Amino acid sequence: QEVYNRIKKQKNAIKKAKREQSKKDAKDPEKKDKPKSVPKTLDNMREADETVLVSEDEEVRKDEEEDEFRRYFDGESPKTIITTCNHPGKPLIQLVKSLLHLIPGSFYYSRRNYDIKDICKWAGERGFTNLIILGQGQQLGKSKTKKTPCSMLLVHLPEGPTLSFRMSSVKLPDEIRNRARVTKHKPELILNNFTTRLGMRVSRAVSCLFPQDPEFTGRRVVTFHCQRDYLFVRHHRYIFPEEKNGEKARLQEIGPRFTLKLKSLQTGAFDSSRGEYEWIHRKENETSKRKFFL
Repeated sequence: QEVYNRIKKQKNAIKKAKREQSKKDAKDPEKKDKPKSVPKTLDNMREADETVLVSEDEEVRKDEEEDEFRRYFDGESPKTIITTCNHPGKPLIQLVKSLLHLIPGSFYYSRRNYDIKDICKWAGERGFTNLIILGQGQQLGKSKTKKTPCSMLLVHLPEGPTLSFRMSSVKLPDEIRNRARVTKHKPELILNNFTTRLGMRVSRAVSCLFPQDPEFTGRRVVTFHCQRDYLFVRHHRYIFPEEKNGEKARLQEIGPRFTLKLKSLQTGAFDSSRGEYEWIHRKENETSKRKFFL
């Protein structure tokens, strides 16, 4: 114990000396303009990846012109079906209701024990462009077992691809303090920090859920922020206060909020038996904490 206290005291003394030195440097005019050292994080120490996108890459541009999403970016309006697993619980139904407000042109259909392949065929024949299937899992609560949303399957119709996500940290609008009310305006879309070829595929897939002609008068914005292969989904309304002279915006969250983690990317529409996978998350691929795929 004495050795531990002595080492801890030495470390605290070193930290205190550094703080005092930094205060002196801030007052010194010669050292005031000295650039600050950037702290090391997993993000800025990321391992080099050959699939990281380079600006104005001709190969990437040609891929975008020929991929499954080209019709949508040529002006096709998205039309989405949202359904759930069989026997959904109350939290899952509440999430569906909030997603219907989040995604314009979305409709809810009860699962009714239909197979996913049959749903894809039925929806594709009726002009739907996307299919979202939400799943639930058991979570141990204080008093009894509770089923909460835990997965999301996104199928782009009719040609695919199919993306499977793990869902976590779900917070419904009713659980957000001082939330804003949602309107029927088409939202703006922000896709942030998708840096690789796989990340580009994922970002284009989620883009197909939202119209390309946002209504700026509604001041709604939906954000998909990718950090360390997690997709943080947020829904806000913004306003420019008069005292800021239009330079800074103030945000008010609408909800819902949740986090997604990509599990697999399958070529074509959903086919669990004979489908080909472009990418599957495997633990053996995680050779380092500084290696990211999106």
